[in-house]
Amino acid sequence: FSIDPLSAVALGATFALEYAWHSARFSADHAILALVWYIGFVAVFAIFPFLFHRQFAEKTVPWATAALAAPLHFLLVYDVLRTAYPSSMPGLIPAAFSVPSLLGLIALLKRTPAQSPARKAQLALFGGAALFFITLIFPIQFDRQWITLGWALEGVALCWLFQRVPHPGLRLVGTALLAVAFVRLALNPAIFSYHGRSVTPIFNWYLYTYGIVTVCLFAAARLLAPPRNLVLGRNIRPLLYALGTILAFLLLNIEIADYFSRPGMATLTFQFSGNFARDMSYSIAWASFALLLLIIGIRQNVRPVRYASLGLLGVTILKLFLHDLSQLDQLYRIAAFVVVAIIAIFASFLYQRFLGLSHKPTR
Repeated sequence: FSIDPLSAVALGATFALEYAWHSARFSADHAILALVWYIGFVAVFAIFPFLFHRQFAEKTVPWATAALAAPLHFLLVYDVLRTAYPSSMPGLIPAAFSVPSLLGLIALLKRTPAQSPARKAQLALFGGAALFFITLIFPIQFDRQWITLGWALEGVALCWLFQRVPHPGLRLVGTALLAVAFVRLALNPAIFSYHGRSVTPIFNWYLYTYGIVTVCLFAAARLLAPPRNLVLGRNIRPLLYALGTILAFLLLNIEIADYFSRPGMATLTFQFSGNFARDMSYSIAWASFALLLLIIGIRQNVRPVRYASLGLLGVTILKLFLHDLSQLDQLYRIAAFVVVAIIAIFASFLYQRFLGLSHKPTR
């Protein structure tokens, strides 16, 4: 009979009891008592394997329990501090939580032998926990969509850590977190009702939320260059690049919709008629995005990107003829046609000039 799983079972049971008590009984009047219990249990589970390092040096479960104790308790502690002691610097909470994980990582680097088969997993667990808190600092400080931003930042951080500690679990969890962040932003229509519209056009929570997740997707794709690009036997880089491109295109449309929304509107809505400038902006933005995709596709010699750019440019031209032609005022109509025509001509020139001379194999 192995006692290794007992620490994990104890952590799960303790956390379930704490969560039940917190949900039913917690109040700001008992904040100190709650903090003492929560932080005390974190300390017990986190320190336990270090006290018996020699016995657990070749194990994984006790170290996983120690590494996960702080992330599991973070939401409880954060809720206590936010409720009882509101602060203008909530980002200090995850910063403080990252310190024990970093200290544990340093201790393992010094004490666990390099030839130990469990060393890589131990470093991955504590490194991942430390990055979890570090990547939470920025999104929590900015409040809106902090969970989504935390997932994305943690995902790209785990992909970065995978370069230093090549444990496949880091890469798998990192890409999964990035995929979840994408789904939450791109496939969740209720996302715009979670927070009200900002009074500032362009430089608002849409920009930093969608922009940061987009950058994280592109950064993860770069970090997972061959031979690190296989997740469950499949090349993950094209998917990450595709998700990042979709989010960037969504952000472009969101900012246009927000800019032309009526003052006083609580939530963002998409409309494609009734505003000449907005309709023209959509057409020009889509054509410009298609041109950018074409340039990237030609420069990197990636056929799917070129096809996507031509498809988007075709949709833009159809929109001009089937929608804008009847909806736009004459001045806006002429301007939209001129700009899109210039972009289409330039795209055609690029395609003929550079792609026709290229003899590189496509990938």
